[in-house]
Amino acid sequence: MVLLVETLRIIRNSLPFRMGEYEESELLADIVTKEEFRATINRHTMEMMNDKEGSKHLCAKAVAKFPRTFTSATANANLAKAMRWWKMRDSITGASRASVALSSRRADGRKRVALKAGPGRGRRRSAFVVWIYPELLSEFDRLRKAGLKFDAPLLRQLAIRVLDVTPGPFGLASVDDNGALWADKITARWVQQFMECNGIVLRAQTGNRQISPEKQMQIEKEVAFHLGVVKRGFESGEINEDTVENIDETHFVFDFDNGKTLGFSGEKQIKYADVVSGGEGMTMVVRISGGTGARILPPMMIFTNATRSYPIRGVPDNVDGVCYRSGPKGWMDKRVFREYLTERRAQRPDRLGRVKTIFLDNCSGHLSELECESELKAINARLRYLPANATDLCQPADSFVIVKIENVWRLWNEKKIELIEDEAWQNKARKNGDWSGKLRNPGKHFFLSLAAKAVQEVNGVRDTLRFTYARKAMIRCGLSLGTDGTWSTQQLFPHLQEIVKKYPSHFDGEAVTIAAVHAK
Repeated sequence: MVLLVETLRIIRNSLPFRMGEYEESELLADIVTKEEFRATINRHTMEMMNDKEGSKHLCAKAVAKFPRTFTSATANANLAKAMRWWKMRDSITGASRASVALSSRRADGRKRVALKAGPGRGRRRSAFVVWIYPELLSEFDRLRKAGLKFDAPLLRQLAIRVLDVTPGPFGLASVDDNGALWADKITARWVQQFMECNGIVLRAQTGNRQISPEKQMQIEKEVAFHLGVVKRGFESGEINEDTVENIDETHFVFDFDNGKTLGFSGEKQIKYADVVSGGEGMTMVVRISGGTGARILPPMMIFTNATRSYPIRGVPDNVDGVCYRSGPKGWMDKRVFREYLTERRAQRPDRLGRVKTIFLDNCSGHLSELECESELKAINARLRYLPANATDLCQPADSFVIVKIENVWRLWNEKKIELIEDEAWQNKARKNGDWSGKLRNPGKHFFLSLAAKAVQEVNGVRDTLRFTYARKAMIRCGLSLGTDGTWSTQQLFPHLQEIVKKYPSHFDGEAVTIAAVHAK
């Protein structure tokens, strides 16, 4: 016991607390379960035991000195643990830190996870990881220096590309011991781990804006009222799920320069290649049908064009599965909305002659029913507006359908790599002798094809119940009947169910007034 007291005295300065504040058993438990304490015990206790009591049965003697922590019931396991610590004493003592913090995206949001294994500890890397890490790091560094602007999704595409084109023991068809494709294991989390291991960081961050509690309350009450109206509409037969549609817009900037790119920690100069007219935006108008055959219907693209030209010179509107119009800002405005309603590839009457009910946001770019009465009559449709400022709460297209489409938009990342590889720089001199030196714009026809492919790919995905994303989104937002053919609050997203529970009177039909919100 003298040796134990001496050991505790020696390591006292390493402890984050005063020894007198804890019982001996608590103190010992803290010591032997923390990485830094293991290192201290290896460095001091083992050396003293070797000096004073000889080198025989070294680990067994060390375990015997901590009877309250290393119990006799697990003697063999305790001895094995001490022997492992002793064998790994160099890595334990020389470890730079005991844990690594890793940002992880989970179903309930983004969290920071502390990995318990320090450098050199934990599971051994697979042969695949040992091979691909240096290959991917080398390719990342090469393209980064060539001017390619990186983000995490693009880094994932690069990893898959490296697996495909780099000669070596692994390829796209390679599988692990369980028969799973290595390519399928290159996920967002895998990319985060790669970035952490190689000191690759994103150089900036942003946060979400907040609104006042009173405004949030008003929005939730209007959502509850909207859900009640939809429920009663289905029950009365006023709304037919087979003729319900939802439209929403998502805005893309095909090389949106937000000043951020992936790079190594500590770099002083950050440069990446821009694309000619890289600040131009475009909008995809997403339309979802309801009912059991719910799917994403052919979209319309809105390109940026100051004179609203259609067709734009050199851009024929002949891509299957998509059409386009143009506007000064590449966004939906009232003139483009009128053209959208009259474009039969984007909007057409129900094939059985039934009245269509189109749910959409009440943004300023949309017309009211009175303003587009003739256009709606031509397609036998009526407009129903969703609550203001509630797109993130009850808009089916915005729930996760658009997110899935944006995920497929990663094909643009592949195109950027191709442009870099082909050295597709805009080096043709202008009349004044100047040139931009940026990457060439792949052209609007490329993005039309990309939009059609994105919708086609998302429509082909099914969940575990064999539902399309469109069908699932319409049910969860209340714009379709549930799987049992009835409308119930249980089919809604959890956050919508909570809103209904909070404001049952508005769900039952009580109108929402601003005065009532402020009085509350």
